[in-house]
Amino acid sequence: MIAYPILWDSGVYLPEQGLWLDPRKPRPRAVISHAHSDHVAAHPLAYATAATRRLVTHRRRSTGTVQALPYGQSITLDRCAVTLYPAGHVLGSAQTLVDTDFGRVLYTGDLKTRAGFTSGAAEPVPAEVLVLESTFGKPHYRFPETAEVIADVIAWCKGVRDGGATPVLLGYSLGKGQEILSALAAEGLLIALHPSLYGVTEVYRELGCDLPPYQRLGDTVGQPTVVITPPSARRSSLRDQVGEFKTAALTGWAMDRSLKDRLEVDAVFPLSDHADFEELCCYAEQVNASMTYTVLGFDEELATHLRRRGLRAKPLDQVDQLRLF
Repeated sequence: MIAYPILWDSGVYLPEQGLWLDPRKPRPRAVISHAHSDHVAAHPLAYATAATRRLVTHRRRSTGTVQALPYGQSITLDRCAVTLYPAGHVLGSAQTLVDTDFGRVLYTGDLKTRAGFTSGAAEPVPAEVLVLESTFGKPHYRFPETAEVIADVIAWCKGVRDGGATPVLLGYSLGKGQEILSALAAEGLLIALHPSLYGVTEVYRELGCDLPPYQRLGDTVGQPTVVITPPSARRSSLRDQVGEFKTAALTGWAMDRSLKDRLEVDAVFPLSDHADFEELCCYAEQVNASMTYTVLGFDEELATHLRRRGLRAKPLDQVDQLRLF
């Protein structure tokens, strides 16, 4: 079995190239796949798409140095060349292809293979080694068709409105909130966004996203028809702003029956910005790498299922590790 020089060090690490991919701690040279905080640190030098760089600078005071790299354009580094490709997760998200002397390494980062409203679908990139995210890497996580989920969300919102309350939809400030906003475009609703979500959405619009009208929660002229807010936002003040309300969480974790009670919401809908289990498996089969390493989430479970489907696969954190300093 070939031992590829790829390690896990709070992120994917290629020691011969001196390159980290999505490390959680500052590293000398890194790639940032997208602007969610758990993938970002203040590196002395990092590469990302222009949209990711803009979103990172909007959300963080200390960003280090981030150099923009357009999709499909390669940059030559020590013993490798790096090229970014769309990942479909959020605006600016990227897969990273590292062309090395031992072959092409493709790191997906957070991946979505269905087309979204604000981010195009990820497509497979040929590679000898695939490093595949495993967030929903169990068979339980098979999502319904997106159009079906959106129809259910809209029907729920109308039912809540008919009952005299305001529907409040919970989605992350970066990515999910803008997808929800776009999904409601055809309904002609007065949509109010939580201030943190409003700020990120303004950046999306600055970056060229075509979005339906929206207002900042608290600044609305008239009673909002729908409110979109991050799950972490305090709900205690909502009643003063919108009166009676009901909440719904839009997340892939809605496939877990216990989620509704755990989040203390009135409804859950499986709208995700990640690929589901079957999409991850199909993606790995299409890349058809000599070796697939799974990372994060259900990495061991996904690797097991990929082996059953005829691929060589194992979790990256089970690879023999060097002691890194």
